[in-house]
Amino acid sequence: MRLHDADQVKGVLNDMDFPAGKDAIVEHARHRGADETQLRALRAMPRADYDNLAEVLRSVPVDPAPDRTGTEAAEQRRAHGQGPAGLAEYERDAAPSPIEQELDEG
Repeated sequence: MRLHDADQVKGVLNDMDFPAGKDAIVEHARHRGADETQLRALRAMPRADYDNLAEVLRSVPVDPAPDRTGTEAAEQRRAHGQGPAGLAEYERDAAPSPIEQELDEG
């Protein structure tokens, strides 16, 4: 389960000294009483050195629609792509850019 909002970890990291690595951030949150969902979200961050709390909050995975069922999430993933299924973006027909249109006209 992912967090509904990255600010859910803000309270347990508000006194963290930065820069800090991912392991130090997770350990600090654990000592500050973070719940298991918060710790899981912090563990899911990329392994890196974070310069400030804002970088941590941008890296925490967030579920933008926590009330979706599994079926709704799967349907959204299937429908998310545009154009024919199975085609990479560069293989899809796209509208010509304004520069291409101008070159074609002139």
